[in-house]
Amino acid sequence: MLHLIDDFCQKMVIKNFSASTQRSYKNELIKFLKHCDKENVTINSTSFQTYLIGLIKIKKLSECALKQSIGAVKFFLNSI
Repeated sequence: MLHLIDDFCQKMVIKNFSASTQRSYKNELIKFLKHCDKENVTINSTSFQTYLIGLIKIKKLSECALKQSIGAVKFFLNSI
């Protein structure tokens, strides 16, 4: 899992993301990867949709927090 996070962080640097965006996206990615590991599911768009449904229904995250998670994982999924 660490190599995925390191690669992700390097790609954010290459894309010139701000330091705060890098921190936020990294934290959101870690949450998603931990979820996939805990649930023993493959990392893909389907598992992300399931994860998002959980965030919406169970954690009742705000729209802003959801957008942050979506942006982070979307960037990650597009970069692997």
